[in-house]
Amino acid sequence: MKKRLWFQIVLALVLLAAFLAVPSRTEAGSPIASSLVRLAGEMLAAVTTAEIEPNNTPDTANNLNSQVILTGAITPAVDLDYFSLKGLNTSWGFIALLDTISSTPSQDGALTAFGSDGVTVLQTDAGSWERGSGIALQNYADGSATHYLRVNEQGNDSLLDPYQLRYYNTVTATQPEVEPNETRLAGTPSSFTHAGVISADGDVDCFAFHGRAGDDIILALNGDPEKDGSPADLSLELYSPTDAMLASADYSGAGGSEFIESIDFSAEGIYAYCVRRAAGVGGATATYTAGLVRNGDLYFPQYERAASWLNPPPSGMALVGDTLTFELSITNNSPLVIPGNINISSNYTASCLGLISTNPAYTSASAGQVSWNGQKNGGLAVSEKYSVTMTLVALSPCSDVIYQGTGVAYYFTGYGNEVAYVIARQVFLPLIFRAP
Repeated sequence: MKKRLWFQIVLALVLLAAFLAVPSRTEAGSPIASSLVRLAGEMLAAVTTAEIEPNNTPDTANNLNSQVILTGAITPAVDLDYFSLKGLNTSWGFIALLDTISSTPSQDGALTAFGSDGVTVLQTDAGSWERGSGIALQNYADGSATHYLRVNEQGNDSLLDPYQLRYYNTVTATQPEVEPNETRLAGTPSSFTHAGVISADGDVDCFAFHGRAGDDIILALNGDPEKDGSPADLSLELYSPTDAMLASADYSGAGGSEFIESIDFSAEGIYAYCVRRAAGVGGATATYTAGLVRNGDLYFPQYERAASWLNPPPSGMALVGDTLTFELSITNNSPLVIPGNINISSNYTASCLGLISTNPAYTSASAGQVSWNGQKNGGLAVSEKYSVTMTLVALSPCSDVIYQGTGVAYYFTGYGNEVAYVIARQVFLPLIFRAP
């Protein structure tokens, strides 16, 4: 009994020493930090701030943060209020809303978006939203440079006191509509922003999205994205999972913008926003862009990414020379198809592990990197799981992680997650320390 106890103590000490000798990596040094960028963030709590005068020029503009509610006033009547926005890149942009419904004595606020020079007008609006004015899906025309919003009273002949201003970042690079999409259930699965055309007088374009109970949704329609004039006055509509119309907007006339804000969805299911002709005529030049943000952030359907070590030893530690097999997967938990290419890739420390094989065959591989890009081009059906496995050999003692990169091309974005592993040294105990 004493001999066995002594053996257990010595074995524990040896394994502990082996574990402490294993090198580790910090998040800052992870390949995912440089190879993938998570574009969707967590929703920020509503924050309110006030303008600071003077801010009558781009040079004195107040900084405006996404999702923060800015309160201000146009007083005197000739007052101009400028706000600066941090650009990202030309694939990204914003929806901005100016709320003047409680303003006195005037409610006629004008909202203008400018490029980084503070002079070039990108969009301007007065009265296209039921509560005021809006900028619909404006891209950051000058990339990561600072852009500007200006608030003034339309006509500059009355006070506008108070007003509220907010904006939301979104991806404005468009996905195309896919016909036929005249109903909610036939709707094109929604990405962040879509390009479409009302090609005939009776044409209706619907975009289906996965709504959850409690969701807050902002929809935007730009009825003239090319700024070349449009023959159609387009309306924007929101439909519930039971095909009930929850809201509609048609305030701005031909080529104008429309907005819908819907607070606190009551149920989970397939919702849709639809674009149709309210007046004018359809045709090749009746183009538009339409999109949404969910809970103040990028919209995504429900899907789950997972990385797992399929053959861990009972001890939880592999030994040098062992083979380790990992599964990397994505599962569509949404009631809608997720279209497009699904790209799973992996990064690992080449000094710790060496690649033996993968299933399916990888598209490309190098020391410490594997990619299956292009192996799954048909999207993900409802409830479908797409997974890849890779088998590696343990080369040296390590305490590290396998990084899974998952790119969902239809949403122009990627995510990273990881699974940890430990490789210990081979331990050969002298016979005197071995259990009988």
